[in-house]
Amino acid sequence: MLPTELLRKTRVVHWILASAVILLVDFGTGPFIQFPILFLVPVALATVTHGRAGGIAVAAVLPLLRLSFFVKWPIPSSWQLEALDTLVDVTILVGFSLLIHKVVQQQLAIRVMQGLLPICGFCKKIRDENGQWRQLETFITERSGARFSHTFCQECGRRHYPDIVDQPK
Repeated sequence: MLPTELLRKTRVVHWILASAVILLVDFGTGPFIQFPILFLVPVALATVTHGRAGGIAVAAVLPLLRLSFFVKWPIPSSWQLEALDTLVDVTILVGFSLLIHKVVQQQLAIRVMQGLLPICGFCKKIRDENGQWRQLETFITERSGARFSHTFCQECGRRHYPDIVDQPK
């Protein structure tokens, strides 16, 4: 199973749970041990399950939630410095989300058929993984981005339409 196929099977609850656990651990360890790098996990899950917009939303919300921790932590800190750190985190996570989205889109575009394809020697239908005989065009269209336009080669044109194909130009 490809990693993106595994990620596609995740649900909203998975990345929300991952986010909550990371935020709780981060809050519990205090301001000196930081876990924002782990935000990559829920951002990736949200991007794969909900697309670019979902990933960007999670990438923006998690660092902002973490910024609110500084209200509870008893340390003198510079809000300007913390805000700048949050902005850097959001920028990096949004970039990561866009990268994950692009990779997922590329993998969807590159669905390669592999192995042996049982094809009828007469009608050219292909037997699919369920044992059903499918028209060649249908089989390939369902498994790729290819679309078909029907025409005929010169040899078949001469055989079936001799009056049209053999006419001098």
